Amino acid sequence: MVGVEIAIGKALATAAGRAAGGGAAKLAGIPGAAMAMRWRNRKTRAALTRQTESSISLNLPPETAHSLAEYLNSPDFEAIALSLVTQIWASSGTKKQEQKFTETKEKLGKSIRLNVEADSELLSDVSEATWQALLEKSLENASRIVATQGESPLTRAAMLKVAACYAASDAKSAKALRDVEDLTQFHQFENQLRDQVKNLHATMKLPHAGTTKKVPYSKLFVEPKLEVAVKREQDNHVPPIDLQSVLSTSHRTVILGDPGGGKSTLSLKLAYEIARSTAQATSALVPLLFILRDHVEDFKANNLTLVEHLENVCKKPYNVDPPAGAVEHLLQNGRAFVIFDGLDELTDTSLRRRVVEFVESFVYMHPSVPVLVTSRRVGYDEAPLDDSLFSTVNLAELGREQVKDYANKWFILDETIERGRRTELAGSFLQDSEFVSDLRKNPLMLSLMCGIYASENYIPANRPDVYKKCAELLFEKWDKQRGIGIPLPFDAHVKHALNALALWMYSSPGAQHGLKREALITFVSKFLLDKRFDDEVEAENAATKFVDFCTGRAWVLTDVGSDANQGIYGFTHRTFLEYFAANQIVRQNSSAEALFSLLAPKIAAAEWDVVAQLSLQILGNNVDDGADDFLQLALDKATEEGSSPAARNIISFCGRALSFTVPRPAIIREICDQAVRISSVAREGEKPHMLLTPRDFAPLESVLHSSAENLPSVSKAVKDAALRLVAEEPHNARALCQCLFLARIPELTMGHSAALPPANSAVWTDLQRELFTQVRGNLSLHSDEGHWASQLRAILGEISITETLQRFGVQGLYGVDANLFQPFVRPFVLSIPALRGPFYGDSSHYEDINILKRAVEEVGTYLLDLPTPWFSASNSLKELSFPILHSSYASRADLRGKELEGVILMFCPLGELLTDEQTYGFGRTYGVIPTMISKWAKARREKEFVPGALATLRSLSLSERTFEFLQSWIRGETSLVDLTNTN
Repeated sequence: MVGVEIAIGKALATAAGRAAGGGAAKLAGIPGAAMAMRWRNRKTRAALTRQTESSISLNLPPETAHSLAEYLNSPDFEAIALSLVTQIWASSGTKKQEQKFTETKEKLGKSIRLNVEADSELLSDVSEATWQALLEKSLENASRIVATQGESPLTRAAMLKVAACYAASDAKSAKALRDVEDLTQFHQFENQLRDQVKNLHATMKLPHAGTTKKVPYSKLFVEPKLEVAVKREQDNHVPPIDLQSVLSTSHRTVILGDPGGGKSTLSLKLAYEIARSTAQATSALVPLLFILRDHVEDFKANNLTLVEHLENVCKKPYNVDPPAGAVEHLLQNGRAFVIFDGLDELTDTSLRRRVVEFVESFVYMHPSVPVLVTSRRVGYDEAPLDDSLFSTVNLAELGREQVKDYANKWFILDETIERGRRTELAGSFLQDSEFVSDLRKNPLMLSLMCGIYASENYIPANRPDVYKKCAELLFEKWDKQRGIGIPLPFDAHVKHALNALALWMYSSPGAQHGLKREALITFVSKFLLDKRFDDEVEAENAATKFVDFCTGRAWVLTDVGSDANQGIYGFTHRTFLEYFAANQIVRQNSSAEALFSLLAPKIAAAEWDVVAQLSLQILGNNVDDGADDFLQLALDKATEEGSSPAARNIISFCGRALSFTVPRPAIIREICDQAVRISSVAREGEKPHMLLTPRDFAPLESVLHSSAENLPSVSKAVKDAALRLVAEEPHNARALCQCLFLARIPELTMGHSAALPPANSAVWTDLQRELFTQVRGNLSLHSDEGHWASQLRAILGEISITETLQRFGVQGLYGVDANLFQPFVRPFVLSIPALRGPFYGDSSHYEDINILKRAVEEVGTYLLDLPTPWFSASNSLKELSFPILHSSYASRADLRGKELEGVILMFCPLGELLTDEQTYGFGRTYGVIPTMISKWAKARREKEFVPGALATLRSLSLSERTFEFLQSWIRGETSLVDLTNTN
């Protein structure tokens, strides 16, 4: 049976390896972690595979061996392995934690009983052997995995929180499995649902020629790229990656994108691939696609659990009635992948916040379920998901080759063009549209432009022009070319009816996802009766023809489903709804004053962003100086609002307007000046100790994305405003930081903002260096009271690190300062290049390796001379000691002499603050300094580990003074931290 044993061992290794390799990132997807985690996944999995291939040695009958091997390769077992490894990591791998895994062990036993063919006595043996193999290898490798993973503090904190949820979930699942005698009914339901997903989502709509034609993904779909958060100052453009790469290293992901960026299409395609088992990044088998806009009324009623919502999704649209407990079984056993599409389409911010809390509570109830959420980028920060639970990526714009690929596919599919001319027409489109290359980077815009070009040989210059031309073509030309009679010409009345309908639907959250045919006809009939017809019957007949005509025209209004009695109609894409609504708004409010009066409350609340942008563009096209006058009114309103959230949202809107309008120079200067000033002021309600937080800089960050036409004026205005503010308020630390770290501001959005275009990034990086040189002298005004400024001066070589330590104490080395949270300046222990993990990026332009090395050596000397204990630990540092220690990649191989001694001495207080569960008394350290510190900390508490700890110490070849000091500390004769006086 050796072959069977090896097969089973390999299956076990795969499951454990997947759980361990991706565990940290899968638990809490940290922005930027995906790129760093990929190689570590492979490395960790390989290590576990080598050590577990012979873990199970049972003489099994062939049918039992076969079913067990299948089970060990199932998502059910992977979910259990992920749960166990997570709990072990959270407890730092100590063997004392075995009793905490009772729930997980019981779940494994119940799961094997239902999935493996064997008699009850043999099943008991199989369960025990499988559990012991998984537990033993997970424990054995825990310390090495923790040392090599180098989790960020956010990841570690999330692991600690979620580990408890895994245990609770396992207990609940084990209890449910006790009452299940057979899984046949659940598996039948699962297969039916997968088949329905494949049937409904096997194709994508072809948005051209005014039809609802659908084509296989391979015929048109272009794989999008996703941008991870920028974390490296010297490399502001991290190469985008594909969705499968993101999902392989992030258990829960938020995808942010622009309108028409392809978020929903990506969700549908992912659901299809999961149902077909072709999504390589996940072992889940059943996609549960939850389109949020379809459940607005249910959310408002607030009387269903999320599991009940998901059960309803199975019934509609998939027409599969789940057996009792079936959906819960999928969720509890790693078989489901949940996709929440369109978070932004919950336009009521308060409702969106409630749904966000709803989703987060679901995550804690079902921690093993992979989750994907899509949302528009703008407005997401008003109700974001917890960054410690979800990684955030941005849907990248289409690159040149992607645009070419899509255009070629699009024209090949257009049957209205002679086959021999399709390739030629695609080439001419690409050439003629070069002047609006930024517009065609958006998938929806690109598809619409292709359709317009095929019919009109015309390239629109901006978004409103695209929508306008599409509407005209839909109602006047395409169907004429196909010999289809048009019930009503696209005259003013019908056009205005469509505009009025759009605004009515957009203003009514319950109607945004569609209206019944009867309600649609009633609205259009009433509108035409008021505007065109005297006779009510004639108006209703015209309205009926209008609705019938719209059915099946994929570009504007189309059927989106049905209930038991009649069809439901809506705008095919939300951006069309927004465009026609914006048209109506501007038609009813044709002056800048009237339009701003209507939209001001929405802009101040960060709502209706796309409608407001389109309205501004339409006004600018229709009225001389209309856009400028609107922006001036907005700036005046922001001034009245002071530094309130409303003012920040208004200025952020004005900043975004610089990406699609070209205001007069005075307006640009005022937008930039207000953005700089309000970003330097604490937000209302902000805690006093918080110096800088990501949302502080949203107004300034918005102007950094200005269009190429505005960029020279904007960069000059930002420079002048930033320098002027520093001169006027020399003691304003925020104002100074805006100059010192200007190009790094986009990264503070924690991945919620699109990456800067390369041209913009280059401009702001150059300007940051220029500003840094001009204002660095002001650091001396802050270094007496601000640890960050004092440390930065030490890193620049202006003062000694000893001066910083004497003023702020040793605790400042770890970035814990009662007066400060500073996201720009790393904690000193993580500023040293040899210690820096991938979460902390490369060196900043102002950092000198030689100065940093001398500073580390100086710290070591200072600490040896300092009386013990060195400081009293704050509660914050106690909580952060383990994450800080294991965020470092410190290895003795990278350090020598006094630099090595300085690093070890800095880390020793962190070891003293570790809990018993976070220390390791067994195993090798592999030269990893954080692991050494943990081992020594264990020896301080349990004397039987002292000999091994001292042996590790002797291997380091330290100076006699440092050796004797550390020896005394390891033996517990010296304490570096006063634990009796905390704050």
